Amino acid sequence: MKALVVVATVLAAVFVGLVGCGGGSDGSTVARVGSSQLSVADFYASIPEQHLAVMTLEDQQEAINNWVKTELFYQEGRRLGYGSGDDIERRVLEIERELVAEACIRHRLDEIAAVTEEDAQAYFEDHRNEYAIQVRLAHILVRNPEEAARALAQLETGSPFESVAQSYSIDQTASLGGDLGYVRRGEMIHELEEAAFALKVGEVSTVIASGYGYHIIKVLDRHPGAGQPSFESKSAAVMNFLTSKQRREAFDSWLVELEDRAVVVIDTAALRQASRERVDEDTGVSEGDAAEGDTTEFIAP
Repeated sequence: MKALVVVATVLAAVFVGLVGCGGGSDGSTVARVGSSQLSVADFYASIPEQHLAVMTLEDQQEAINNWVKTELFYQEGRRLGYGSGDDIERRVLEIERELVAEACIRHRLDEIAAVTEEDAQAYFEDHRNEYAIQVRLAHILVRNPEEAARALAQLETGSPFESVAQSYSIDQTASLGGDLGYVRRGEMIHELEEAAFALKVGEVSTVIASGYGYHIIKVLDRHPGAGQPSFESKSAAVMNFLTSKQRREAFDSWLVELEDRAVVVIDTAALRQASRERVDEDTGVSEGDAAEGDTTEFIAP
């Protein structure tokens, strides 16, 4: 599949990953700010594999430059006494929460048995015809679910897919209206592949989350393709697809198990009240005042 991540997205992710990696560790040092240093090991450990795969040497240098800038501001902030406070402590706890959850997920998924070549070949034989089919896709990639929701809302109101892609997408195909050209099974990430081959020509997907961001795709064309591909030519793609599919199914099953074991309470009444209070505070209009004819809208589930 054509590149789904622009350099800016990669660098943004790397920049976040490098924040706080100023402690020394074994290995060669690639950057130093005062007594704080960034080792080669820490640098590469902070970059997700899918990002590192598309980064040039210049991109890596830019990521290191970002680490240096952040470290300069960090050291100055510590000097000025900004290293404590409720807001910083809350954010540190939130980062710790996310890192622990991420490590837990990673270790659980690493325990899943690998897909064997025999499994892949059996799957390929059952779906051989599908691997000859080609679909032409248009694609929108955004960084967060809020942007994805706005883009999808515009599509649902009739805006052309090409225009929305040009306005919202951070993919390098945005200037082309998101046109990715023709692709086959095994040439795109698992999350998009499932949707791409389930949609009819002209249909648009819902928002699809992946490790790269949030996607919306549209099938522009579909044709059978020429000839029958061999397993040898598609073995790596099939293995990747089945591995991703197996990990996703295991993750979903594990999440259901955790939900069943825990007591989960979401208090929508408390959320409604808090939302109303925020609106009152921002607008200076109470709920009672609004009930007497004011058109102020209150957020409620």
